[in-house]
Amino acid sequence: MFQRHLHRHDDVDLVMSALGDDPQCLPVLITLGAALRRDVALSLREVIATGVWQDGAHARRDTARWREEPRFSSFLDRGLEKRRNLGPKHEHLHAALLTFPETRAALYRVHAAECPQHCRTQTAAFSADRHVNDYREALFGWYAVIQHAHACVVRAARWFEETDLPHPRRPQTFTDWLAHTGSRRDRRAGNETPPAVREEAVREILLMMHAWSPHTFEAIDVAFQKAEGARASHAWGGSFEPAGRSEAQAAAEALTSVLSPEERQHVRDVIAGIESDDAWDRDMDLAKDSKLPCTSDRHRAYGAGPEEREDCATARGRVYEEASQPWSEGVDREVDAARLARFLLGSRPDRIRTALATARAAVARDTTETAPRVWHNNAETLREAREAAGLDLHDAAGHLGIKPATLQRFEQATGKLPGRPVSLGYLQLLTLSCVQAGRTAPACIPQAISQPMISLPITL
Repeated sequence: MFQRHLHRHDDVDLVMSALGDDPQCLPVLITLGAALRRDVALSLREVIATGVWQDGAHARRDTARWREEPRFSSFLDRGLEKRRNLGPKHEHLHAALLTFPETRAALYRVHAAECPQHCRTQTAAFSADRHVNDYREALFGWYAVIQHAHACVVRAARWFEETDLPHPRRPQTFTDWLAHTGSRRDRRAGNETPPAVREEAVREILLMMHAWSPHTFEAIDVAFQKAEGARASHAWGGSFEPAGRSEAQAAAEALTSVLSPEERQHVRDVIAGIESDDAWDRDMDLAKDSKLPCTSDRHRAYGAGPEEREDCATARGRVYEEASQPWSEGVDREVDAARLARFLLGSRPDRIRTALATARAAVARDTTETAPRVWHNNAETLREAREAAGLDLHDAAGHLGIKPATLQRFEQATGKLPGRPVSLGYLQLLTLSCVQAGRTAPACIPQAISQPMISLPITL
């Protein structure tokens, strides 16, 4: 089904099969895993930020079936499997995102609002395909990497334990081997492995092992306690996922045999950090944090300054807070959240059209009927106000859904009167343009028409 997304998956299998039993497979695997995990997070963030997931066939099909906004879960589930040995699962994706707060925040916000969450930049068709393909290929590559993690740890630990220290490829400690420091000649010259590099290597291999088997951390803890003389046993229940128990136990015992007490404590500290990032409260805090800027590469490429990126983050934070409000009788939070998301996060034309539709619904019918005459009697004044506010003739016609020539004829007060929906939309669009340009709206526009537009909580 996903043959066209298995390019990087096959690359990983090719590299690992070429290495065979060579213990060098472990540092190579860590390098591959770190690159693919980063690519998964970055590409998924681009998919969310640019809104290209809405163009997926399954998202469109579900939209047509239920007559509602596209659901991100329809897109996400398309690339995930429920069976462990046939493709990546939700747990595998979640483990890949543990140390990327920007992506996790974007993921939880788009789930919270169940509506489009994208930047204010235009996305070309080739970019849309590139973002989705990058995400799928990186995800399947990550899935291929984590399958080799436990076996490579066992293989490298066995080689490290059986090889004498004078061997040119054997470093002083096993964590140095994980960081792939090079030859002993370089280490004798004083090029020691920085602690940050060792910690990063340890974290990467632990994340890969944890992603493939949920028993990994418990197996390591029990093996370390037994090595220190304590009595410990596994608490694996019958209802817990059985997959990966033997792999996790074999890798934990192999690590215990080659790690010093100081290294074991270091591994414990790294595991504690991973588990703290995996807490549900941490995810909630990330989702509501509006200080995390929009990090879309598309957004940066178009010259957006830090202020605009922070505005995107604030908008996403408001959407999540709105969607997270407790339910109360008579209030449809899901509808309100989706409406607010369209206001804040859509492209500029989408936000303007949504604002006009919402403001038009708040105007009484008798007031709506007066809009054509108000426009016709004050056509010259309204045209001058439009030009002074910087609203282009073609842009205004596009927002109203009419041709520029038709709008020009109406502004000259020639021919028949414009229709009621067009007239009301024009007056409210002009009010919004004047407010954003810092100008006073023309006095001929009744307050009953202008007030609904001014009071909308939107940033256009």
